[in-house]
Amino acid sequence: MVPGDTRKVEMPSREMEVVKGQMVVLQAWYSPSSDISQNTVIWHFTGNESKQVINFSSGKVGHGQNEFTKRVGFSVAMPSANISIYINNTQETDSGLYFCHVIVPGGHGISGELRLNVKVPPSPPLCSMMGNPVVKGNVTLSCKSSQGKPAPQYKWTKAAPMSEVFFSPMQNERHGTLRLSNLTKSISGKYICRASNTAGSDSCSINLEVITSSNAGMITAATLGSMVGLVAMVLILIFLLKRRQDTEEEMPNEIKEDAQAPKRVSWAKSNTGSDIGSKNGTLSSIATSPRSQDQPKFPYPYSPISASDTGSVINAYQLRPGTACSLQGLPGYNMGGTPIRKHKRPPSANGCPPQILRSPAAVTPLKRTEGPQPQVPAAVTVSPQISSSNLTRMGAVAVMVPPQSQAGSLV
Repeated sequence: MVPGDTRKVEMPSREMEVVKGQMVVLQAWYSPSSDISQNTVIWHFTGNESKQVINFSSGKVGHGQNEFTKRVGFSVAMPSANISIYINNTQETDSGLYFCHVIVPGGHGISGELRLNVKVPPSPPLCSMMGNPVVKGNVTLSCKSSQGKPAPQYKWTKAAPMSEVFFSPMQNERHGTLRLSNLTKSISGKYICRASNTAGSDSCSINLEVITSSNAGMITAATLGSMVGLVAMVLILIFLLKRRQDTEEEMPNEIKEDAQAPKRVSWAKSNTGSDIGSKNGTLSSIATSPRSQDQPKFPYPYSPISASDTGSVINAYQLRPGTACSLQGLPGYNMGGTPIRKHKRPPSANGCPPQILRSPAAVTPLKRTEGPQPQVPAAVTVSPQISSSNLTRMGAVAVMVPPQSQAGSLV
């Protein structure tokens, strides 16, 4: 060793503490007796692995390529006998042993070491409660911080106006629990838990409300009722939406039975063979008595009774007095008359049923009407020469025909 140099690097403290995030200075120096510009200074860190923190050699300062880069530096300008370094924004991983080596050209090297402990304050704790807070019941209050170095201690207190401090065995300062047994209404209040260590402290709180058993039942019933009501509302809403969707799908297939028939204007034609004709060629329904195919076809001269074209039409057919036909000789039939005449029906035209030609005397002129007229069924008239019972025996039937629209469809 060069005469005058100290045998080791001086460090005032072999162990240092710092709170996470703060800056720390690792103090070290030596007493050289020669030109210090030729000396080499190296700082090493030993934790989970060995790393070079910083060095000075040949008049230049160098840094290692690790997490200390840009966070460390010499406290004074180099070269100097004061070889202290600083560390900014300390982290928990900075905890460990730090070695300082001084290499003197032509002599023996000297060194020193110290331990750094980076402390972490408790993180904000989380308060919780286990158990049912009813009278004569038991609950356990818990408090826990996720971080803290050294491990934090926990203390529970009751806030004003009735302040109270708890001790073991009710309170476990290590695990942060407070057990309350045989609850009463006076125990209700605000409880505060404080987590602390040498680096700092933080706290949380919880409100404890002791209720009676009846109140607990009411609260439970109210909660269940609210849940049931919510489910019922959801089901009703789904049902209404489904019903609305089904109704919309069925509407196009429905038939409107209450549709109003279109208005018609009746026109009466005189001196023609047709009974009643509409302006658009709508035919009035004519009721005839059905005849069996087995019976002989007898020509029945008839004269229809006119009726309004807006109501149901009942056409009563009567035999003309004095007209001879094959029915002569029946009881009640007029024996006198003219010889039987065959009436030829004109051929159908334009798809309409054939019309029976009559003498002008048999046609009653009709007056033109404005708008729909009351529908009054025409009374069946019976010829003076024949009774209604005889007509019934002969097969005559009165038929009610519903009114028709201009297009010919039933209303």
